Order: sequence, then structure tokens, then C-alpha cells
Amino acid sequence: PATFLAVQREVARLQRLVGDLEELSRAEAGQIALHCQPTSAAELIRAAVHRLHPQFEDKGVELSTDLPDALPAVNVDPERIMQVLLNLLGNALQYTPPGGRVAVQAAAQRDALLVSVRDNGIGLADSDLAHVFERFYRVDKSRSRAGGGSGIGLTIARHLIEGHGGQIWAESPGLGQGSAFYFTLPLAA
Repeated sequence: PATFLAVQREVARLQRLVGDLEELSRAEAGQIALHCQPTSAAELIRAAVHRLHPQFEDKGVELSTDLPDALPAVNVDPERIMQVLLNLLGNALQYTPPGGRVAVQAAAQRDALLVSVRDNGIGLADSDLAHVFERFYRVDKSRSRAGGGSGIGLTIARHLIEGHGGQIWAESPGLGQGSAFYFTLPLAA
């Protein structure tokens, strides 16, 4: 039974990897269909936070939100932006040690919404910042692909945000000093 369980886990991991590679291929070819509609950004962010909250509690990482009461709606594909939020939150959780903090903020700008996911985790070196959105790039080279991600989540996130007419970028003061991932989305008309 132990052997079958190990094989089943490996098959599931490989299926996820194949699915991720198919999605990356579609994203890079500009073939991901977006079904944009006016969407409450606050509700979308709260739903993503709610979905991952148990994992944050299990690891002992504080997860908070700072959302203005009158956050405007955005014109997005809610499922795809949820995918981006879950990726950024999942990465923040993965690279923040127990006792750490992750905060999600959003604010309206002139014609866009700015969303940030900040953590006080391992941070990023300048050399990593230049490559973090490239496919298969992994900040922590010591992690096995079985234990970590495939290195394409942020690449897909970049394509999804750019497909919505937004921008995505990362900032970090350096190793051991946390990081912040930002993205913009167009406001609903």
C-alpha cells in the first residue's frame, strides 16, 4: 500500500505539472480566453484570503487585509484574477517562516486598481528580482520540484495580468527582508 500511495502522489504531481505546462503554453501564445466583467475587487480579494486562511493558520503565519470601504469595481475575469491572487498568496506563505506576516492591500489610482501582497519572509536578491517572472525560474534552488512549485506560476500570473491590460512587478529590500508583489487592473467603466 505504501508503494501505491507513493506512485499515486507522483502521478498526481506529474498531472499538475502537465496542466501547468499546458496553461503556460496557452498563456505565452496569447490563447487564454478572458471573460471580463465588472467585479468587486474587495470581494475577490477577501475570497482568496478566506480560501487560504486555514493554510496560513496551520503554518502560524498572520494573514491580513487592508481594503478601503469604497474600493471600485474592476473589469476582469474573476477566475483568472483569483488564480493570480492564490499564486501570490501561496508563494508568500511558502517563503514566510512561522510567526511571519503577509498583508494584502488594494487602493484605487487614477484609472486602475493597485493590489499588493507583502510578506516579511526570505526576501529576494536583486538578481532574483530581474528573473522572478521568467518561466522555470526558482528563487530557492535547493528545493526539489516535488516539494516546491514548477517555477511557472508567476510567469502565468504575468501573462494573465498583462492580458487584462495591467502590470505586475516585485520589489524587495534584499534577502531576509521580505518582498512585495504588486499588480494593477483596469477599473470597470
